[in-house]
Amino acid sequence: MNLKWFGTATILMSEEDTSILFDPFISMNEETGAYAHEDAAGVKDIFVTHGHFDHLVDVPQLMRGTEKTVYCCPTAAETLQREEVSPEQINSLTPGDRVEIGPFNIRVLKGEHINFDLKLIATTLFNRRLIRNRENAQTIARLNRNFPQGQVLVFEIETKGKKILHMGSLNLDEEETYPEGVDVLTIPFQGRSDLNEYSLQFMEKLQPKALYLHHFDDTFPPISRSVDLEEFRKIMEKRFPHIKLIVPAYRESISI
Repeated sequence: MNLKWFGTATILMSEEDTSILFDPFISMNEETGAYAHEDAAGVKDIFVTHGHFDHLVDVPQLMRGTEKTVYCCPTAAETLQREEVSPEQINSLTPGDRVEIGPFNIRVLKGEHINFDLKLIATTLFNRRLIRNRENAQTIARLNRNFPQGQVLVFEIETKGKKILHMGSLNLDEEETYPEGVDVLTIPFQGRSDLNEYSLQFMEKLQPKALYLHHFDDTFPPISRSVDLEEFRKIMEKRFPHIKLIVPAYRESISI
């Protein structure tokens, strides 16, 4: 299986001649812009982890005039229909569902959204970046109203004896049972001022063989930010030396 990251939470997973795309989002930052809809030209199936704008807003344009299918929670499905995506192209998912696409066997698990801490909120709101990116801030405020979160989904993806646990927001449901020891755990590394320590609970709980980071880039300033990963690298080397840390570059294809 190959994984390719296009910025934010946009990840393409491929096996043989089949590819599935997660959370396609076109950057609002001209300095990144890793993903474009042309990158998904040959992809027929799109999965969305939850309904927030940075995971869903660009899906309607991507779907229009195609035979693509999008898989998402009921709230995101309602948003997509409001944005004039054909109901025939929408597959509404709830935890416990299973989807088979070519060599991929996908199990849907219940997740939770990360809780933003007060320090992060304060440093985001009271920052000069808010003034420099005021047009983005106004757009984001509107999109937040129009793209409600809904149920956060976690996807367990299995193919050719390999298993990936894919998270679109950095939190888990206390009552859900998640697989331990997967080949790769993907986590969005953004949304807390204490990310380094906060993230370790998932390593303790899930004990993956490898950890794949995404969503650590500054694609919708001033709300997002480019996360410094050096300290996290050191912590992982010290506390979890048996877990391989993967920090992808834009469009880098990594074989699992």
